[in-house]
Amino acid sequence: MRFGLLSVYIIFFSFSAFSQDEEYLKQVQQLDWKGVADSYDIASNDAKITITENEYLVLGKDAHKLMLLNEGHDGFKPDAVKLKIHVDESESTTIYQRNEIGFVKMDDWEENIDSDEMLAEIIQGTEETNKIRAEGHAKLYIDGWSQTPFLDKENSIIYWAINGHTSDNRQFVNAKALKLGRKGYTEVIWAGSPEQFTNAEAVLEPALASYTYNEGFQYDDFMPETDTVAAMGAGALVYKLATGKAAVKAGFLAAAAIFAKKFWFIIFIPFAYGWKWIKRKFSNKSE
Repeated sequence: MRFGLLSVYIIFFSFSAFSQDEEYLKQVQQLDWKGVADSYDIASNDAKITITENEYLVLGKDAHKLMLLNEGHDGFKPDAVKLKIHVDESESTTIYQRNEIGFVKMDDWEENIDSDEMLAEIIQGTEETNKIRAEGHAKLYIDGWSQTPFLDKENSIIYWAINGHTSDNRQFVNAKALKLGRKGYTEVIWAGSPEQFTNAEAVLEPALASYTYNEGFQYDDFMPETDTVAAMGAGALVYKLATGKAAVKAGFLAAAAIFAKKFWFIIFIPFAYGWKWIKRKFSNKSE
């Protein structure tokens, strides 16, 4: 089934009554939130995430728990989830996950990227995923590209963005970047409203700037004599992540080598309830 593999890989945080349940909120509040402006190690100390004022972060098992509370399953385990509260009190959410599949070459882009074909697969996969959503979670529908996949070779980053709506008519945009590194790539996913979105590079720039590979683990640190090369290049990787299907030219074995485990096709939109407590929590700590 297409939705059984990692596809658009956008995650859904429900605005449903479930998200307003007191027990749910209590468990969210008990997570180890980081709210002090600083840099935090993630992914076996290969990289760091920096947060600034009005940004809040959960890492590792707490990020996993947050996803479980919101999704009702543990099919997705990010390294970090960051919440940003804007001046107008609106929120946007960014998630980060490292994927060490080997060094990803960028020489197969044009032969594997077909945005029309990819969009059709994304729409179908999202509809299939609606069938397995837990009771109380709104269904999600993809409306189109906000930005088709784009490869920034100079900075070794891939971007794309999808827009959609929920069954109760809430609009969302999901922008995604793959930041390539020496050992693989990091998925950086932004979720917000159409009003907050300009283009993928702009909305993801703060999240990408706050995430840095440590010295020796950046894309340019690749050592061909000793380092592992991924079984597929950047174009085939994006096609696979966006559709859940292997690009024809990448081959089945290449896809199987990278995506041996089962992933969920899930949609990610930001929280919309109950975040005043987190500002109070860290305001009190600073007094």
